[in-house]
Amino acid sequence: MREVSSSADVSCPQAKIRPPKRNADTLERPRLEAALSKSTAAHRLTLVVAPAGYGKTALLADWVHGTGLPSAWLSLDQFDGRPARLFHGVVTALQSAAKNLSRSEGNALLALDRSLSQDPAESYDLVLSALERLAEPIILVIDDLHMAEPELAHGIIPVLAERAPPTLRLVLSGRCYPSIRLERLRRAEGVGEVQAGDLAFTPDEIARVASFLGHESEADAESLRQATAGWPVVVHEMLVAPVRADCPPDDRGNAVPARVPLADYVAEEVLGQLTPQLADFVLRATTCDRLDSRLAAELYGQPGGSMLLQECRRSVLFIEEDSCRGESHYHWSSLFAAQCRAILERRDPLLAERLHRIAARHYQDSDVRLCVSEALRGNDPPQAVASLGEHWLEFVLRNDTRALEHLCLELPGHWGEDPEILMIRSACRNRAGDTSSASEMKKRALAGLPALAPFRQRRAEINMGLFELFLMEGRPDLAAAAGEGRVLLEAADSHPAAHSTGLFLLGQAEMRLLEGAPKAVSLLEEATAAGRANHLEIIEVCSAAGLALALVASGDLRGADDQGVHALERAAALEWRSPEQLASVWLARGISCYWKDELSKARAYLAAALRSGTRLFPFGPLALIYQVLVDCATGNPAHLAESNAILDAVDGRGLFQGPLRAFRNLALAKVSEAKGDPDTAMRITRSLGPGGNPPLVDAFLAELLRRGDEAAAAQLCIDSLANRRRASFVDTNVSLTEALLAHGRGETAATHERIEHALNRAEPQSILRPFAERRGDLAELLVQHTAWGTSHQAFIAARTAPQVQDHAHHTRSYWDLTERELEVLAYMRSMMTAAEMAEALYVSVNTVKTHQRSIYRKLGASGRREALTIAVERGMFEGTASRTRPEDGHYDFTVNG
Repeated sequence: MREVSSSADVSCPQAKIRPPKRNADTLERPRLEAALSKSTAAHRLTLVVAPAGYGKTALLADWVHGTGLPSAWLSLDQFDGRPARLFHGVVTALQSAAKNLSRSEGNALLALDRSLSQDPAESYDLVLSALERLAEPIILVIDDLHMAEPELAHGIIPVLAERAPPTLRLVLSGRCYPSIRLERLRRAEGVGEVQAGDLAFTPDEIARVASFLGHESEADAESLRQATAGWPVVVHEMLVAPVRADCPPDDRGNAVPARVPLADYVAEEVLGQLTPQLADFVLRATTCDRLDSRLAAELYGQPGGSMLLQECRRSVLFIEEDSCRGESHYHWSSLFAAQCRAILERRDPLLAERLHRIAARHYQDSDVRLCVSEALRGNDPPQAVASLGEHWLEFVLRNDTRALEHLCLELPGHWGEDPEILMIRSACRNRAGDTSSASEMKKRALAGLPALAPFRQRRAEINMGLFELFLMEGRPDLAAAAGEGRVLLEAADSHPAAHSTGLFLLGQAEMRLLEGAPKAVSLLEEATAAGRANHLEIIEVCSAAGLALALVASGDLRGADDQGVHALERAAALEWRSPEQLASVWLARGISCYWKDELSKARAYLAAALRSGTRLFPFGPLALIYQVLVDCATGNPAHLAESNAILDAVDGRGLFQGPLRAFRNLALAKVSEAKGDPDTAMRITRSLGPGGNPPLVDAFLAELLRRGDEAAAAQLCIDSLANRRRASFVDTNVSLTEALLAHGRGETAATHERIEHALNRAEPQSILRPFAERRGDLAELLVQHTAWGTSHQAFIAARTAPQVQDHAHHTRSYWDLTERELEVLAYMRSMMTAAEMAEALYVSVNTVKTHQRSIYRKLGASGRREALTIAVERGMFEGTASRTRPEDGHYDFTVNG
């Protein structure tokens, strides 16, 4: 070792070992400087990683100038990848900082040899030993670390990151993550990180930049932040140049000022710093903003596309990864991708067009919007028409015909007059209530159909037929529609999307007939499988939800609960954002809870079904009927008055047609009975007539007639149900009425035979409501039935126990919130953000958001406000949040499970 004189610093340019001086127009960013100070105080290693133009160097220079700790600085260039040169630069930087230390502390660093010995480990150990002698921490900032890749892994940087003593606080800054063992460090002691999201300008910072640049009127900082994602270099340039008047923002990138050479900046500062192979991949892969590994490989057209996609992630190239359906998907920054497309279109327009056509084919069945957009960019309207023609009914099921019509109107020239497109637009006009335009467009479409290829002609006829049978406004004859739908379904075998959609619509129609539950179950099971096999998310989700309702209608309450769980979990896996397609799950759950006598839960789920449903949800009237039955069961006067008013209001809109009319009259009779007006209840009941109604209606009527001392009429109702009582809750209801009628006639054996039959049907499905409704009449009979002989001793004991608590030993199920979810729900009552909740609960923000999504699914809520409303309705809160936060940072909430 030898003493190094100050003149030795000449061997390393001073610009490399001194932080740049602050420019007059550099924005001060105290929030980030504070974040750096906090990170370096808590971690030995801090990473500052972001693409070009995020102000990393300026921020670090300002922070180093302002920090009170001794600081060393080293800027790297393309020659610093060699271990010997990098070692020389690091030691020089440390020695430059050591001059400001006391002699006793700095001598060990100043004595280091800057040359890397033949045994690098020896030189590295000497540096570590010198750092151990420091009494106070020293900061070493290494900027532009990406310039030393890929040799970085073999030099001194990994040694300092992994083995340096706490007296060295290492800050590494660059455009990509360094090739050192980061995960090991993260797990062992933690690594501080400042990323692009942190470095992006906030609206307040944008406003300050705008003010500094002399903008007389206040700039729209939030709009500019959204347009640029806060990319500092772009924000600055857009503020100093006017936006082109002839360049409105499109759906994939915002307008860039005319004189801002942003594409040139990206070409030089981003793509120009990559290897030629990676730069070529980026230009191809940014053809569209969203992609997966398969599309990346298709766009690249050569082996290695998936590996290069991962290299983009490591290099922090304006790309984010998320998981959907168990697969990784990637999203480019819209602004960055738009510039890359501009570069490629300028360099090779034919290649750019061909890549758009590849993307369109990739999305033709999975994302019609993207397919149409890419097809039109690739000058391939036939591909756009094919995707629209195959999948337009899915837009109708989403209640999204505005977007569908907009896509049709985007088609160029004569393609807008294509017969299949005119058929689609006719359907859109019909859903919008413009029947005149719908009729005119349909005529034009029918005139042009013979000119289409046979495959397209048949597809158009099938899809329009399904629309007119099941989705068009004003089609009251559902039974006839179901019959015609079966014929169409047979013709749709060679059209997967139409066939899958037809299965769902026909299954839904069978359900709406209120007598076809077994057929509906079979059709919806097939539709669910077909939707999944053909990657038709809307069909899979709607069919899975509808299947839960079909199962509950068939009397399989347990199967319906399980299917509802499956539907919600599948929707969550698909990241489904439209709650209206899940309304059938909430209705099924509400019906199930009603028959299980879980009345508060039933009302909450039925309310969720009514909130979620749209005019395309055909079971809203059934949800209303069950809500009335729940209110009659609870006897809540306010709810009864509300139910009566709703029935009157809805009846005026003509929603109770066909079999639902009988349900509506039954509900009015039940309300009158619950309000203590048996005369009105019996008058309505008699008007329905015994028999000939839907099975559940006749089951309720039989009991109403029995309680009104009209045993003969009650028996007629029961006789009419001879072959229509398959559903467990219908059979249980009817059997108990039969038992009470037999008891009134003094027929003891028949009484107990019917009670045992009711128990046989009720216990496997936990059907409790029919017993609760007849509790007074059945109490003594059930006690006698135990002596008579039964296989259901425990079930009867629970029904006859004083102040029965059916769920005192409730087993937690999917539908119940977990302890952690209850805790998160409690915090949701406050004004705390997800980040603040995460800090209070000592979990990550992502964990809190996962719990929130689970809470929304289980409560049938679309967001935080609705979840809290439902929780209050269900009585899940015992207390309320205190208005001030306690010293320990936790609110005092109590939540009922």
